Amino acid sequence: MAGAEPASSTPARLRAAFGLAAVGALLAATAPLLGVVSGGTSPAYTAWPLLVLLALLPAVLAGAFLFRDHPAAAAGVLAATAFFAPGRLLVDLQILADTTYTTRPELFRPTSLTPLTPGVGLWLLVAGHVLVLAAGLLAAVGTDAGDVEDTDQASTRKFLGLVVVAGAVAAIGLFMAPITSSDPLVPTGGPFDAPALAMIGGLLLALAAPAAGVLAASNPAAENRRGGLLAIAAALAAIALPPFAAGLFADRLGVSIGSVLLLLAAAAHAVLARFLGRDTTPEDTAEPHAVELPGLRRLNVTAGVLGLVAAASALGGVLVPQLVVPDGLALPVGYGERLLWPALVVVAVLAAVLVANVGAVRPAFTVALAALPLAAGAALDSVYAATQVGSVKPGNGVWFTVLAVVLAIAAAVTAALAGALEREDVEPAKTQAPLPMVAFVLIGGLLALGGFALPVLRGPDFHAVGLLDFKVGSWGLLAGLLAVVAAAGLALLARPSRAGGLLLGAALVTAVRAVEYPLTSARVTGATPGPGLWLAVAGAIALLAGAAVSASRR
Repeated sequence: MAGAEPASSTPARLRAAFGLAAVGALLAATAPLLGVVSGGTSPAYTAWPLLVLLALLPAVLAGAFLFRDHPAAAAGVLAATAFFAPGRLLVDLQILADTTYTTRPELFRPTSLTPLTPGVGLWLLVAGHVLVLAAGLLAAVGTDAGDVEDTDQASTRKFLGLVVVAGAVAAIGLFMAPITSSDPLVPTGGPFDAPALAMIGGLLLALAAPAAGVLAASNPAAENRRGGLLAIAAALAAIALPPFAAGLFADRLGVSIGSVLLLLAAAAHAVLARFLGRDTTPEDTAEPHAVELPGLRRLNVTAGVLGLVAAASALGGVLVPQLVVPDGLALPVGYGERLLWPALVVVAVLAAVLVANVGAVRPAFTVALAALPLAAGAALDSVYAATQVGSVKPGNGVWFTVLAVVLAIAAAVTAALAGALEREDVEPAKTQAPLPMVAFVLIGGLLALGGFALPVLRGPDFHAVGLLDFKVGSWGLLAGLLAVVAAAGLALLARPSRAGGLLLGAALVTAVRAVEYPLTSARVTGATPGPGLWLAVAGAIALLAGAAVSASRR
């Protein structure tokens, strides 16, 4: 009879884990109703219905899987949710340390600089996080997937890269400010601007998103993958939706790009759960590809159309005022949004070619889409600097610019899906890049790194936004640099017909970085070219040379 104990221990442990998670969810849902601080301070908007729903969602999801007899999926939900518990715990403990430096408009909005007294709801919130963490650990220990065989390993590998991208987008969003604010009593800023507890908690959250995604997506059990990715989507939504709603509904608060990126990452994880969580039981293995992605042509057209709409939205960001100034004052010259012109032209041309059924342009199009966040970062950084003056407010052009970035990300994900589908249908061939191409790629990549890291414009009393400044423009620079470096690395491994396109896209993004000087130098008195300009020009030329060498290969 001793041999029967292991068979029943895992379900019992999982049931116990679910019980802990359910109690933790109830405590977290009750916390905003009782108030996490005392002293008559109310939330920035009526947030408790949303907070209750988001707190209960992981437990409801796990319970639904258990009810339908999918224990592996329930275990995946509990384990993935626990990844975010330590970070959320430390962020909430900052309320106990000092409410003055805490940005939680959905829980309370300070009306003075006097620190608020923690309420009973805070302790319920902390206890809820501890129970959720314990439930995840118990579920992970009690789940044995060692004898589960993944009958669709090729599909898993195909989508793993997209999971990594979605996790990276979530991490970037978590590094950014959750809201924008013109209220001096509501602090804004990312983890690096926060006190110690909130900073460590924010960094843990930023690490949790990609780590949980990779672990969930690489699990051999399809049900566990599905549950884990759905739980990550729910966790990211729980972090992003409250500040997003505050920006929409609360006075003097605004929606931040970070919250938008988190919501996009949450949606991406939910979609990927559909594909990576496909059931591959024996009765389905007779047709392992019964669930297929849309056809390659349809995906190419969809990506191209999204690119055209993104370019049109960027055009709206150029033509519609980015700022609203008091009556009687003239609008300042919009130097920041001028960089949107070359970015939208590049994206629009490549998108139109892709829609015209020239699939070979897709790699260049996918990489070149990074030019839009690069240019949008410069435009939005100028807007943010201008709105520090109390009478100046963001204009409708800001929303067109943000929408262009969102659509560019959607287009890039769609194009990546098309590339994954194409690679599945093409026989892998071992190719070795010629030495001249390797040289051009390495030189171009290093020069582009300098072009993005160093300023392209210098002037007296002028400080250019840098990669490590962690401003809005810094994230645009980071997006452009990551796209160029990733394209250069993939080009050395890709087929010749695709390597040239990757390098062409990288060259175009680097060129958009270089033209920042001629387009915006008039904003600085005594402007001179910075070292980043010459490095970006040289990098673009080297990458173009690498693309030409790749195109000449048979």
